[in-house]
Amino acid sequence: MASLKNTIKQIDAKVALLQSLRPLKAQDQQRLDKKFRLEFNYNSNHIEGNTLTYGETELLLFFDKTNGGHDFREYEEMQAHDVALKIIKEESADTERQLIEQFIRSLNKCILVKSFWKDATTLDGKATKKEIVPGQYKTSPNSVRLSNGEIFNYASPEDTPVEMQKLVASFNKNYKEEHPLILASLLHYQFVRIHPFDDGNGRVARLLMNYVLLKNNLPIVVIKSKAKNSYLAALNRADAGEIDAFVTYIGEQLLWSLDLTIKVARGENIEEPADLDKNLAVLLKKTNPKKNRGGGGNAESLALFLKESVHPFLDELIEFLKKFQVVYDDIKYQLVINNQAQYGDDFKQFKDSSIYSLKSPNKGLNILSVQFFLKGFKPDMASGFTSHGNMDIVFEDYRYGVIINGQNESKKYWSYDDFLSEKDKESILKQIGDELYEDVERKVSQVNKNNI
Repeated sequence: MASLKNTIKQIDAKVALLQSLRPLKAQDQQRLDKKFRLEFNYNSNHIEGNTLTYGETELLLFFDKTNGGHDFREYEEMQAHDVALKIIKEESADTERQLIEQFIRSLNKCILVKSFWKDATTLDGKATKKEIVPGQYKTSPNSVRLSNGEIFNYASPEDTPVEMQKLVASFNKNYKEEHPLILASLLHYQFVRIHPFDDGNGRVARLLMNYVLLKNNLPIVVIKSKAKNSYLAALNRADAGEIDAFVTYIGEQLLWSLDLTIKVARGENIEEPADLDKNLAVLLKKTNPKKNRGGGGNAESLALFLKESVHPFLDELIEFLKKFQVVYDDIKYQLVINNQAQYGDDFKQFKDSSIYSLKSPNKGLNILSVQFFLKGFKPDMASGFTSHGNMDIVFEDYRYGVIINGQNESKKYWSYDDFLSEKDKESILKQIGDELYEDVERKVSQVNKNNI
């Protein structure tokens, strides 16, 4: 892990660069806001056990649509968390306003929505029930038993009001003296160390941290749910006295947010295929060029190319398209070789026979077409709306190319020495995803218009 001093130096350098690129164009600010809104709401809730997927979160927040299979409270809390994000943005606009306890309590009240009963366990291991009252400080201990059997003590219910007063007073006193990263990180850590509420402490801590960053004209920090273990490890190091380790960890996440913002300011693409499928495997790296060099296409190099590059990518394309199951009830696929041989949803037969199905490239033009069909439009099943697309891999004598939806202007060529890299794959999936997403937006707009 980088040192705190070096991390702050990097942050300040990127802030200066970003300042030189401001103001952002209106459309760029909109796509940045949309990206952070989705990332923060999904990840912060997912860390705490919310089971909505990334795609379902997007469908809920941007289209106000739900995909069944989840407890209603999960939808409710995701939307409430989105409201809390809006609140910290509005409140942070007043850079002179001091932090007060009532604001912190209002955030907890916002994200928890309403009182409810929650399963709990006493320190001696007995099951019990606890009423959660939004915005109210805890009335019973919420210390936890660690895996090693030891008790980790947060502030007692009796001490909590005093500890919260101290926390707020200390923050306001040091507000103009400390670097924003340090202020935000320490507020997060010290708040969690008190654990003032019976539920929602983690989410409120991350909201407060980002309130401070926004107040200092910095982008918000997103703690990725996949990085939960490293996040908790950084908190544990702070518990052991290594506060700088936690501040540095938050600083590294802030660097990611700054890089993203700089990309937007430069008009660059910020969408990732991972936005739709967080679990895509990374394609095999480019093989040793010497292994396949020798004048272009031949049966042996083509077979290796199919096995090591095309086959894995077909699997990843299918996994990528599954993200659209939040919108469509059914997705079908087929492979068409040279406009003749066809294979259905099970591509195993193609994989087993593809060495023979495609001729050696130097024997003529060959086309492998992956066609996909999305049916059963969930926002309005009666509409009959469908979407479809295709990706063609064209094999030529000494190179291969990829065409999306028959658009020749999108064709890109590689030599057979060059297997699809991760960057290549992301670019292809990005184009497919963008076109399908735009189609979904048009269909949702039509459904909304019909329902007026």
